Amino acid sequence: MSTASSLLLIGIGTAGSAVARGIRRAFGEGLRYVLVDTDARTGRDGEPFALLGGERLSGRGAGGDVIAARLAAEESIDVLDASIEGVRLAVIVTALGGGTGGGATLEAVRHLSARGIPSVVFATMPFRFEGANRQQNARGMAPMIEEAANATFFIALDRLVGETDLVEQAMRQAVDTLASGIALFWRLVEKPGYIRLDTERIRHLVAHAGRGRFATVTVQGPDRAADAVDALVRAPLLAEGSGAVRSILCGVLAGEDLRLSEVARVSEGLRTAFGSHTTFDLGTVNDEATFTGRLSVVVLLFESATDEAADDAALAPGAAGGGKKKAKVRNPLQTGPQGRGRFNNAEPTVWNGEDLDIPTFIRRNLHLDF
Repeated sequence: MSTASSLLLIGIGTAGSAVARGIRRAFGEGLRYVLVDTDARTGRDGEPFALLGGERLSGRGAGGDVIAARLAAEESIDVLDASIEGVRLAVIVTALGGGTGGGATLEAVRHLSARGIPSVVFATMPFRFEGANRQQNARGMAPMIEEAANATFFIALDRLVGETDLVEQAMRQAVDTLASGIALFWRLVEKPGYIRLDTERIRHLVAHAGRGRFATVTVQGPDRAADAVDALVRAPLLAEGSGAVRSILCGVLAGEDLRLSEVARVSEGLRTAFGSHTTFDLGTVNDEATFTGRLSVVVLLFESATDEAADDAALAPGAAGGGKKKAKVRNPLQTGPQGRGRFNNAEPTVWNGEDLDIPTFIRRNLHLDF
């Protein structure tokens, strides 16, 4: 592990640790990372590993219990301190729906924030076949993680693997696809080329980025720039979002054969597809040994909040209402996408092992019909 880097990868839970290992394989040596779990079996010899809930859970894991994992993380999150010394930006990979991923990720993000370290969270959402309980657990934790983290990417596993049929193949493809994409992002930050997007620049960009969408593509051939744009425009992971695109972060990775016209084609194509008036930041990596003959593009789209998007529409020329900005109507408890809202900095309310900050219908897996 390279202690010189100020960028840290944190894999949380069994699934998050698997993705983190995949990122390390794809990136190669020199990636600074740590694996975090309530299950001692996740740790392997020679790997940096932090065990949560040692006294409470005795290394046996949370058993899929989000509350148990969250309580364990609250009591022992300081075990991360040895790994985050000198870190300027943390990237967390996790899986929501189970115990440790859902329960410990929120506490890890809060711990990093208290120490002035921005966090970017890549969280997978369960397959549909995993059942309603895991889906509801994931949906219940996502807003709180979104509110606590600086930037969040919630990635539906069904969209990540497409039409893959075999379960084992689907799981492996999900890990490999996500890991290779984040490894490209990592290479962009750690090994910037002629147009730089280093750790400090990324740290500034994600400080208040919010929710985003994420995808990568690798192509080759005479029209590779146009092919890359076409593939990204059709990418399932970029197709759906909860708000209008506010800013675009793009990385172009190629060998010494990268042409200015290709960079321009990618830049113009993405802005045309996702918003010509959005903020656009671009970085390149030139790696002759790895990318000669190939062109890889990693794209992060950051969304406007729902009410911000509505305000922009209301202010647009010709909009109904004479272009006047409508007053926002807010739920005083700030539930839903806003997480815990004005209670965000308050200590969680736990009674008999239940987190009362999580709505009852989510804790008890009740279905509401509207």
